[in-house]
Amino acid sequence: MSQDASLDAITAGLRRPVWTFVLALGLTTLAAFLLWRGYDFYREPVGDRPLHDDYRILSATGLFGQGYGVVGTGLIALNLLYLVRRRMPRAPLGSLRVWLEVHVFTGLAGSLLIAFHSAFQIRNTLALVAAIALGAVVLSGLVGRYMVQLAPRATSKLLDQRLSALDELVRGTARDVRARLSEVAVTRFATTPGLVRTLATVPRWMTEGRRRRAAVLAAWPNVEAQLDPTERGLARRIVKEAGRAARDEVRAEAATNVLRVWRRVHRFFAILMLLAAAVHIGVAWHYGYRWIFSAE
Repeated sequence: MSQDASLDAITAGLRRPVWTFVLALGLTTLAAFLLWRGYDFYREPVGDRPLHDDYRILSATGLFGQGYGVVGTGLIALNLLYLVRRRMPRAPLGSLRVWLEVHVFTGLAGSLLIAFHSAFQIRNTLALVAAIALGAVVLSGLVGRYMVQLAPRATSKLLDQRLSALDELVRGTARDVRARLSEVAVTRFATTPGLVRTLATVPRWMTEGRRRRAAVLAAWPNVEAQLDPTERGLARRIVKEAGRAARDEVRAEAATNVLRVWRRVHRFFAILMLLAAAVHIGVAWHYGYRWIFSAE
């Protein structure tokens, strides 16, 4: 199974809400606790914070504040294990659906902790770059999560089943429909296209999907003419389902290509964020901000 073929494995269970609910509840609870613990401190003007009782604890170099950064960075590092799991789709390591949900949770929880670690301040250019990269990773990750959920799954098997059912009602219908579909070319790329080319091709894919659906529905008059009125209701439903399946084959092709490009964008910002985080950790360690590992 290829990396992109794992799309079906992921989307197969995304409509089960249990894991999503549990992880969302955990994330909400974490955010509520962090805000409750430091609300008085975080609402203070930056210049007045050193006078606050919690400054030595909740500032970026404080026990809790620095700890938030350490734990948040650890969660984001753990978050990268999903990339390894996706490259081993046949390994008995649990479902990709659960891994995706945990990937989203650890990314959001880690980002939340890092935001509280910074005490919602951007002090220098490095912090600005890291904040922009982190925000881009979170935003692109959320968009990608729902792109995967909404993407149609490959439906060639469903189309074959519906055409076989039509053939049982009116012999030769499947052959006629396949001949019509063969006249509707579907745009496919031998290699992953760039972002601009992919987005520019989306309208063409949508048009091709509508044309494939219309090609299937065009068989209906011939089917209707050869059936008794009692059989037409069932046949009409089968034809509509076959039309949707033919259209969704093209939409699945479009979704696969868009997701490929999205992964590149998401990966770029993730690498930028990790580089900025590594430099930040190195500088902090050099200047003696070592959390509980300090020599003092």
